Amino acid sequence: MQTDIILLRFIFTAQKGAWTLFVKISSSHDVWPLIDILPTFCYYSISIKQKVFICGDLVQAGICRKCTIILFIKGEILSKQLYITEKPSVAASFASALGVQISSSDRGRGYAETANVIITWCFGHLVTMAYPDVYNPEYKSWRVEHLPIIPKEYKYIVIDNKGTVKQFDVIKSLMCRKDVDMIYACTDSGREGEYIFRLVYNQSGSDKPVKRVWISSQTEDAVKKGIEEAKSISAYDSLSKAAYCRAKEDWLFGMNFSRIYTCQYGRKLSAFLKEEKSSVIPIGRVMTCVLGLIVDRELEIRNFVPKPYYGVVANFLSKDSGIPYKGRWQQKKKEDKDQAEDVENEDKYISKEDAEEIIKKLEGHEAAVKKVEVKVKKEQAPLLFNLAELQSEANKKFKIPVNKTLEIAQSLYEKKMISYPRTDSRVLSTDVIPELPKVLNGLYGNANFKDFILRIKEFGELGIDKKTKRYVDDSKVTDHYAIIPTYVTTELSKLDEDTRNIYNLIVKRFLAIFYPPAEYNTVRVETGIEAEIFVTNSKTLNVQGWKEVYEVTSSKKEEELSESPIQKLVKKEKCDVTQFDLEEKETKPPSRFTDGSLIITMEKAGKYIENEELREQLKTCGIGTSATRAGIIKKLVDIGHIKINSKTQIVTPEPKGEAIVELVRLTAKELLNPTLTASWEKGLFMIENHETSAEVFEEKLTQYITKTIEKVKRIGDGQPFKFQSLNIE
Repeated sequence: MQTDIILLRFIFTAQKGAWTLFVKISSSHDVWPLIDILPTFCYYSISIKQKVFICGDLVQAGICRKCTIILFIKGEILSKQLYITEKPSVAASFASALGVQISSSDRGRGYAETANVIITWCFGHLVTMAYPDVYNPEYKSWRVEHLPIIPKEYKYIVIDNKGTVKQFDVIKSLMCRKDVDMIYACTDSGREGEYIFRLVYNQSGSDKPVKRVWISSQTEDAVKKGIEEAKSISAYDSLSKAAYCRAKEDWLFGMNFSRIYTCQYGRKLSAFLKEEKSSVIPIGRVMTCVLGLIVDRELEIRNFVPKPYYGVVANFLSKDSGIPYKGRWQQKKKEDKDQAEDVENEDKYISKEDAEEIIKKLEGHEAAVKKVEVKVKKEQAPLLFNLAELQSEANKKFKIPVNKTLEIAQSLYEKKMISYPRTDSRVLSTDVIPELPKVLNGLYGNANFKDFILRIKEFGELGIDKKTKRYVDDSKVTDHYAIIPTYVTTELSKLDEDTRNIYNLIVKRFLAIFYPPAEYNTVRVETGIEAEIFVTNSKTLNVQGWKEVYEVTSSKKEEELSESPIQKLVKKEKCDVTQFDLEEKETKPPSRFTDGSLIITMEKAGKYIENEELREQLKTCGIGTSATRAGIIKKLVDIGHIKINSKTQIVTPEPKGEAIVELVRLTAKELLNPTLTASWEKGLFMIENHETSAEVFEEKLTQYITKTIEKVKRIGDGQPFKFQSLNIE
């Protein structure tokens, strides 16, 4: 009798610690455990044909001579889990956590595989939105009558690059393999990382179930925990919708506005710039707004007319204590307390005549100390770094360009040395607090930080816990908490100078929060001459606190502090006026942006909106995101719209950039408005948080694009266009 046996499935019998196989004898028999039927049918008559490795166990497949049946002894080929990371370097972290070795041949074929795990990787974006000519071949030509181009259904294509196409095909084939029963999305834990995975998954045609791995560092512990706690990809659908909407938004802005401005004004701009070919005028939702900020600042500086202002300084010598000191004349404050800050700024704007009149009136009169205020002020350590603050600080201290800071931070993240860098948060979430002792212990092993850790231990119980609201606040954490070091470290001598400086900043900023506050004695003395008041301030550091570990630059205000021991003065003490000085100064224009200060301005753009209600709504929104801002600045440099001084990092517009801003200002000035850009970003944030739908967002976007394109068309169809400040006709 010949019987065909088909393996259906297996279960693991925990009690016996062995695999129990179920087999089915022909199609009409019941399912039986293999251990029950094996002695009857084929226990002694197996001819071993091949060996298979399953979960690390050797499995032998054979044919029973007696029954002519095919059996798998001890196991069956199991289903596999597919892990997809954003980059090859990140795949190495996951491989380490999963016990997988990635060989050079694995890298060549684009994935590594074991009995139950497959790891593969993207090269960043593999799939992108199709160009307009994919929708209609006529769109290959840029013509005003084609605009606006608004697809009813958006199309996506694999990026036209040999290596990219090859890797996409590898991932697609892995996603569609029959033995893969679960896919783990391990791209960067953020909106852009979500978009990268979703594009590949949707383009592959796979319908396999997916789990999302969401991690804030790439240490082995974090990766294992992320895999263990991975949620269904559907839990991140709102993030995915926001990502798709962001891409559609940028596509619509770029494709439509770049075309209409190029078609209508490209030749005029080339003539002004004396370029041989007609200029392409690239317009972007965020890029053009940032260019506007840079040009506006430059024009403000260029058109600035300095105004002289005067002040009066009195030189005193106290009669009893013999202390020499200076006091600055202070204008009497206005009654309107709401304008206190404005009054402070107006104090310096007095005329030379007024200043001379004050001196003349007070000469020959005796002075007396009216008030001596001595206070102890505590200064907490600064908040932790988000990406924008890290970029700004590195730019100020080391003149490192913002895009290089991002590259270094990403590299440190991939080396498992810091947490996820593309974050807007400056505080920690409560769930990371239990990990802090492990981080400190890891840093203790680094000779550069050992003494700081010992000092923290001297303070006793850690000063940071879930109730430390200044540094731990879940309500202020978005996708990821602030940038902090992990327990993985290395000798600083092994890092290049820029990387060493960035890592040092991150580690020391982190260590500073475990130190006590710095303590100052602040002294304010008011000295009166007749009815006029002269003010003297001093500030003395008593307790270094966190300043032992983290260096800060002195503020400009501290330059005017008195070095005299004015705390020894006594109220009503008489003073001689040894001299009056007439101070003459000039108002100064605003400083040009550095790329570091520009990053901060982009981040905080929502806070500078004049309308109070709108400002409150958009205060958490900026221009661009932490992941994109450095790239936007770099692109403006690459296309010749701005330049950045390599030594000072000062940003200035190029003539083409100025011309484009002038053109946009006279045709669709809202494209330069940070309010509009921040509002669109707010809309994406609302999609993520289920406060609005992608459909509503896209409808408003379509309406805006249509209305604005038509407006630019009308202006272009009118009389010969004149650029007001550029004299182009």
